[in-house]
Amino acid sequence: MHRSQHTAHNHPAGFCRREVLQVGFSAALGLTLSDVLRPRVGAADVGVIPAIAGRAKHVLVVWIPGGPSQMQMWDTKPDSPTQARGTAKPIATSAPGVEIGHILPKVARQMHHVALIRSVTLGAEDDNHEIGHQKMLAGLRTRIPGATIHDSRKDWPSLGSVIAALRPVDSGLPTSIHLPIRMTHRGVPFSGETAGMLGGKHDPWLISGDPNDAGFRVPDLMPLPGYTLDRLDHRKRLLAQVDTARRDLERDPQVNKLDAVNQRAFEITTSSRTRDAFDLSREPAALRDRYGRHLYGQTLILSRRLIESGVRFVQANMGPMNSWDWHNDEDEYIGRQVPPWDQAFSTLLQDLHDRGLLQETLVLAVSEMGRNPILGRSVTGAAANAANPGGRNHWQWCWSMALAGGGVRGGTVVGKSDELAGHPDGEGYYPNDIAATVYSALGISPRAELHDFEGRPLVINNGTPVAQLF
Repeated sequence: MHRSQHTAHNHPAGFCRREVLQVGFSAALGLTLSDVLRPRVGAADVGVIPAIAGRAKHVLVVWIPGGPSQMQMWDTKPDSPTQARGTAKPIATSAPGVEIGHILPKVARQMHHVALIRSVTLGAEDDNHEIGHQKMLAGLRTRIPGATIHDSRKDWPSLGSVIAALRPVDSGLPTSIHLPIRMTHRGVPFSGETAGMLGGKHDPWLISGDPNDAGFRVPDLMPLPGYTLDRLDHRKRLLAQVDTARRDLERDPQVNKLDAVNQRAFEITTSSRTRDAFDLSREPAALRDRYGRHLYGQTLILSRRLIESGVRFVQANMGPMNSWDWHNDEDEYIGRQVPPWDQAFSTLLQDLHDRGLLQETLVLAVSEMGRNPILGRSVTGAAANAANPGGRNHWQWCWSMALAGGGVRGGTVVGKSDELAGHPDGEGYYPNDIAATVYSALGISPRAELHDFEGRPLVINNGTPVAQLF
């Protein structure tokens, strides 16, 4: 696994959200939510592919950090050498002619809802987790000059941030929410999950905490010790008393209209609709059991609740950074991680379908890389702990992803890999193409223009939507 030397986290664009307010209401609400609620900038749409445009109202990214084996899950190669295919065996699915790995038996029964892209690529030998994470979640073919792996205001905005800017919702909840784990290494957040150069006003609401924990609470919904919800109104009034101490901040472009923002934050966090959306006790116990009483299952049922409540974009992180990084003992990792994920993801698809939500919700199950086709082989320039004889190294040349809902034609397979599932056999699809597909499905032109927090214009994407999916 790649271990980079981290430097202290800085904020070249100005104040960090948590550095702006350190008194009063901020401890209960902070700017984690407040910045999400600032007024949206406009953009000029220049046309999208009619067959795709506006098919989706919501997007749910099921993020699988670390890069599981494509040849074990989505793209088995039964005729390849044993050292390439490992223990994978293809099984038939509910989609005629589409086979996937035997380790996903429950997802196999939902494949009539699912499309696969089997030639996702970064076109690189080892962009590693951090860079792949940023490229996939921001929709980049190449990184912008000066960007680092650390979260900063020099980064390109994440998918959820662009969507928050261009397709805000008025449901009483934030437009974009990420949960339940922030992607970090040694406490330093990686790029790809915030608004970057768009400024903090378009950051997603980042929520940390295991929804499977009986004591799970959303931090922004919890009052300070000794303060009940009915006393928060008093705390809101205390903001006025610290205004004079913050007047120097009012000249900063990230802090303008702060009072209006906090008013909106107060309304959201004290509303019954917000509390209801996060209250998993309202779900039938039997359905929670179907999802699975584990991180994957309860995160995905909570994600469904947020979509159902009107949130436009949800990113559900399936574990911490690199948790699916199967360098060693691939089969051991499969036995531990895949069955609960198979349970949770398959139930999510069926649950969305049963509620009539799947047709308007674009679901993506994706990671930042795949795995080396040959077990135990090192890769030039990759991490020193490449793999033992039963594991695989990083691989950015080719891997697979799954999509469902939002107009996607279930049972569709786009792209093809070679005989080892190691390189595209024909056209490869880059992160900017995936992002262009997401934007188009929401009716957003990939060539729409936004402005960063300093007023400079940005064209949000230069990819091509994958029209074959629709």
